[in-house]
Amino acid sequence: MAPSPVDPEDELHFLTESIHLLRDNVEIKLLERGWAVRDLGVDDEEPLEWFWPPTAPVGYDGAPKPTDETIQRQHSPWTAPTRLTKTDHTWRLAYGEAIAQKPDPPQEYAESSHLLDDLRRIEWWPMTVQEAGKIQAERLMHTTRAAAYDLHSQGFTISTEPYETRMRELHDRMRSNKTAHLGDREARKWAGDLGARLSLIDAEAWASAVRTARAGGEGWSVSGPESRQ
Repeated sequence: MAPSPVDPEDELHFLTESIHLLRDNVEIKLLERGWAVRDLGVDDEEPLEWFWPPTAPVGYDGAPKPTDETIQRQHSPWTAPTRLTKTDHTWRLAYGEAIAQKPDPPQEYAESSHLLDDLRRIEWWPMTVQEAGKIQAERLMHTTRAAAYDLHSQGFTISTEPYETRMRELHDRMRSNKTAHLGDREARKWAGDLGARLSLIDAEAWASAVRTARAGGEGWSVSGPESRQ
């Protein structure tokens, strides 16, 4: 029997409470890292599908999307995201697909620990973790030098999750009263230089945008289809 529809405002609470009933911590780790669930209202017998938002087509999470394929591709070249589903005791990984990017063969993980160890590689596919780190380091150097000497820095719109939400939370926190009393857990969450955190998220989002531009093939850049610029 299918569960009752979940109110959008209660969706995150519902998901968090459900996760705590599961036997391993893979779902908790996925949630913490920014993975999303496509549909919480599946039948009890159906597994939840987790997907990596930076590789998702427009509207994959149920949000309204353009009906015209050409318009949709102007927003994202991805046609299928990288996704994870659990069947019995096995996790199945299906790689994303885009206009200029074919998926690798699916993989299965019998041990949750093996999947957790492989998450960073999965999230940066088809880049390697090392290449993604190099692109982020170059972006950090570029933006830091530009800020230090009041030089022009190439900008781009961060509209992809989980980076958009992380940036918004940091901006909101920086605008709030920093002297307000915080509990120990909240204080740990916001400890450190928030401006430096913004730079780190910018660099990570930049590397993700480079990956998406490659997935789009000729005519795509970090800001989307070049014809729109």
